[in-house]
Amino acid sequence: MTLIMIRNFAGGDIVTHGDHFVAGKEATRQGVIRRFRLFFGEYFLNAADGTPWFQSILGKTQVDIAAANIKQRILTSPGVIGLTRFEFNIDQVTRKITIYAALVDINNEQFELLFDEEII
Repeated sequence: MTLIMIRNFAGGDIVTHGDHFVAGKEATRQGVIRRFRLFFGEYFLNAADGTPWFQSILGKTQVDIAAANIKQRILTSPGVIGLTRFEFNIDQVTRKITIYAALVDINNEQFELLFDEEII
């Protein structure tokens, strides 16, 4: 099984020239990041989907519970079969989230993921 995803610029704009699609571990990495950016209840076709930033991660949630929610979100992403390393840091005041993960995809390829954003 091969995942294919549209290649994006760093600013999030869709590429309109050159190679339009990525596959393999890059598609899986982009898919995980896309899942992080989808807030719980935001998707009108499935209100039960999304990252529970406000419900289970930000605020007064304990760090280990927040980390478990992030790990679960990663491990249930299409194409991900394993997590070999995980680092999670959260600044509750600025809502700055840093997630580093070393992953294994369905093609048994290893890759790294870095998600370093403010959740507002």
